[in-house]
Amino acid sequence: MYKFETHLHTSNCSACAVSSGYDMVDAAKEKGYSGFVVTNHFYHGNTCVDRNLSWESFIAAYCEDYEITRDYGEKMGIQVFFGIEEGFAPGKEMLIYGISPEILTAHPEFIMFGAKEKAEFIHRMGGVTVCAHPFRSRSYIPNPDKEPDISLFDGIEGYNYCNAPEENEKALAFAKKNGLFATSGGDVHNSKNFGNAGIEFETQIKDYNDFLTRLKNGNYKLIMP
Repeated sequence: MYKFETHLHTSNCSACAVSSGYDMVDAAKEKGYSGFVVTNHFYHGNTCVDRNLSWESFIAAYCEDYEITRDYGEKMGIQVFFGIEEGFAPGKEMLIYGISPEILTAHPEFIMFGAKEKAEFIHRMGGVTVCAHPFRSRSYIPNPDKEPDISLFDGIEGYNYCNAPEENEKALAFAKKNGLFATSGGDVHNSKNFGNAGIEFETQIKDYNDFLTRLKNGNYKLIMP
């Protein structure tokens, strides 16, 4: 089986992360994972990239840690794909897969989009949207029980390692009820916590497009305790 982590942050890009991309690759290797998607917090999230930079410079700085991690992953036999975690409402976030740094650079208007416009743009570009940790109860989330707008998302993060069991149960039930695929993510900020979640494939992932196709088809198993 081939295990993939779907939700991961690195310390040089996400302000809340404590481990470098190098540490994450080493942890993936140690835990027997084939790879992971780097989903650092983007412009409307807890990024540590300077928002006063020009758009092109912001994207370059945002992507730098991913590129370093990807290159080290190649040396270590670990696949590393590019993703985003972007805020779209107070305390609510969207995991975005399949959008390239080049697409982001070419579309500075992306930061002005609302949630619906973001989702429509991502889909036009061939990307996939997943609602991150829905129903999470935290002090900074004004309405944790508000159901996700299913028109925005292809999938739901049904299991998040950092969520409470009842929050995950609600998320999995919501995905099933609405016919959306469910993912499992470790929301990894510290390499010591790598290996508690993700998705598992029967065969090796060929490339990012293959990953996206299997994700949309539900051709995987969830990794959950």
